Amino acid sequence: MSRWAPRYFDIGVNFSDSMFQGVYHGSVKHKPDLEAVIARARLFRVERMLVTSSTISESEDHVQLAQKHPGVFYSTVGVHPCTVAEEFYCKGTEDLLPDVDEKLNKLREIAVNGTKTGAIKAFGEIGLDYDRLHYSSKDQQRTFFSKQLEIAASLKHLQLPLFLHMRNAVDDFVSILKPFVDRGDFPASGVVHSFTGTEKELHQLLQLGFKISVNGCSLKTSENLEVAAKIPRSQLLIETDAPWCEIRKSHASHKLLTSYPNLFYPEIPGMNDMKELAKGKKFDERLPFPTAKSDAVDKIEESLSQYRDSVDPIAMHPLVKSRNEPVFVGQVAQIMCSLYGLEEPDQIQVFLDEVYERSCELFGVD
Repeated sequence: MSRWAPRYFDIGVNFSDSMFQGVYHGSVKHKPDLEAVIARARLFRVERMLVTSSTISESEDHVQLAQKHPGVFYSTVGVHPCTVAEEFYCKGTEDLLPDVDEKLNKLREIAVNGTKTGAIKAFGEIGLDYDRLHYSSKDQQRTFFSKQLEIAASLKHLQLPLFLHMRNAVDDFVSILKPFVDRGDFPASGVVHSFTGTEKELHQLLQLGFKISVNGCSLKTSENLEVAAKIPRSQLLIETDAPWCEIRKSHASHKLLTSYPNLFYPEIPGMNDMKELAKGKKFDERLPFPTAKSDAVDKIEESLSQYRDSVDPIAMHPLVKSRNEPVFVGQVAQIMCSLYGLEEPDQIQVFLDEVYERSCELFGVD
């Protein structure tokens, strides 16, 4: 019988973000390091990742990214509420662009073709975000939430779950979504990701039959933790939303974390060797990796390269300060275990297996 080990499915990563190309606020700070980020995640058993799309071009690009990493990466197709103005409207107006129908047909085409290849596993990220109306107005968001739901409903035969975004908009969100749900348009259901709402909002979303996914933004305050603890275990998924939504020291959930090695991050022979060899360098407080500000990544990695014959090369690439990565999804799992009162190893193992298998089932992954 093989020894148990955790398996993770990070259901929300933003790998098209420029930070993974070493670009921050338009300025190049270090070499592209996406492959190192992926390798680090895989080392700690992040076996699958869902790459979320916010635009039509991302939806197309992510199919290719998923095909480069078969069986590990999957992608979504859709336009985020904060980008509908840029995608479908004349700049600074409520006037639709002349090619809106063409763009919506393109979304449909990407969904159909991407599903055939096995790359596309969800329709989204779509929904409403009333916290960031400077990007897209309420009317713009509502219009294209409805239009994209209509496309998804017309593709019912593809059995794509919805990948949903909701911020401070639950009443409109439910009123737009519920008629589709009541008609049975989404037999594969879906997930409301990066949930940060109230207990009342949680119950409203659960009543629609959707699963709930949490990340560091879901676990900031004591109030957040109280709500997260009320998510039914049977409906929970986990994510990082990398490079965003890290778990920070200032978050109420941070105190629930313990350091490597533990059940969530089992010991890997030799992974602590770098700490011994490179005393004086800064290391992450929880994981056995060096850490650096974005503009010092290349310098730190170069200085550590002298140890390449003694340690795993993955151990030499620094985590970037304030940039989230899929490797941290195990920390989200650890916090949720604590909130659920799961302390015994067998309880934790069952929980982690359940979350992983539930994620695979929702997104149709074997």
